[in-house]
Amino acid sequence: MSRPHVGSLVAAAALLVAPLTPSVAAAQDTTEDAPPRDLIDYGSGAFPIRAETSLDATVARAVLDGLGGFVMLPGIDSEGPDEPVALLIELPAPTVFHTFAVPPMSRFGCCSNTHIATVTVEGSASGPDDGFEELVTFTVAPDVYDRDQEFAAMASPSVRWLRVTLDGRGAVDPDDYRGTSFTDLRGYGEQEAREAVADEFTGIFLTGGGGSGANANRIQLRQDGALVVGCRQGGGAVRAFSGGIENGILKVLSGDGIPSLYVIGSDGRLLGVEVGRSFGRTVGEVGGNPIDCAPLSGEGESGLGQAIDACETAVLYGVNFDVDSDQLRPDAEPALREILTALEARPGVSITIEGHTDSDASDEYNLDLSNRRTASVRAWLIERGIDAARLTAVGKGESEPVADNETAAGKAANRRVEIEPACAAN
Repeated sequence: MSRPHVGSLVAAAALLVAPLTPSVAAAQDTTEDAPPRDLIDYGSGAFPIRAETSLDATVARAVLDGLGGFVMLPGIDSEGPDEPVALLIELPAPTVFHTFAVPPMSRFGCCSNTHIATVTVEGSASGPDDGFEELVTFTVAPDVYDRDQEFAAMASPSVRWLRVTLDGRGAVDPDDYRGTSFTDLRGYGEQEAREAVADEFTGIFLTGGGGSGANANRIQLRQDGALVVGCRQGGGAVRAFSGGIENGILKVLSGDGIPSLYVIGSDGRLLGVEVGRSFGRTVGEVGGNPIDCAPLSGEGESGLGQAIDACETAVLYGVNFDVDSDQLRPDAEPALREILTALEARPGVSITIEGHTDSDASDEYNLDLSNRRTASVRAWLIERGIDAARLTAVGKGESEPVADNETAAGKAANRRVEIEPACAAN
């Protein structure tokens, strides 16, 4: 098949997953042989709050990107931090942690014995300012190169906010020219499913820069079920903005092919991050004037229709299924109707519906699951009058990722549908 053209990538619907039960499985394609999910990860809906300084932002990236690579902490020399460094994290739903872990240490000269020594994790159910209880404190061994270091929780209450504190250094040497580093913090346990909230993403959010006041850079969104459309204004330009919601996380694929994830924090702010090497962050404060653009006014052709007309494959987010199931969820209907509308307006066009999963479970299982789910989408369209001969359903399983399957964020981006018009295959 021809790969999607970045100029018309669409994030309007997707092969996503929603929970059958309130558990960690809520943001996985399958529970069959799935590895434990890191719940302290952008892809699991964990986001930093009050990370304003360069050090805060670097610690947030190290803790939440899930990559496990060493990050040098700015302003912290070879003797470790002068004062403990703390990061506040909000989780998407009440969570009970049983185990915490850090990835293997590095043998490289840049990083050996430079790692933060002591990590403390506290949790609160009441808010980011109070009610914290110590969940675990551990010392990172400097010479474990072949496995994760795991630490059992000292207490396991249900919490919504975490305070992660880093202190000390593996080897303190005033003559060492190297700074202090950190890898990643992972947390495993159970998390309640995050119930869908009607119009949660509907609103206007000021993102900073581009002047001041209500006409500064901003994002305006409108939510319909699991489908979100809108526009982003920045640098004098207005660009369409669309995606699909999975377990409270909005997934967007931008025009340059970089996936992004967004959540609405408990304070109403829009929090976002690019799922790429930079993990650039977006913080949107509630407010701003409306943006004049076609997706918000309902005028013009949808992004899916534009991609079909351009004979290009569209990457879609928002068609939700139950875990381990090909049963379509009710909140998928707005996104499905966008596909239906595009096909009704183009009676001569045939399409292939491709389903893509993350890498959890076996190749065979994921291929079967994606085949059954695309068949469900095809059947839904046929039931509403689309000629079966125009529709081909193909499951791709985990074979064609758009992001790294090593992180929860990458896995979230990989769970999707692609719509390929017949001309794009020629």
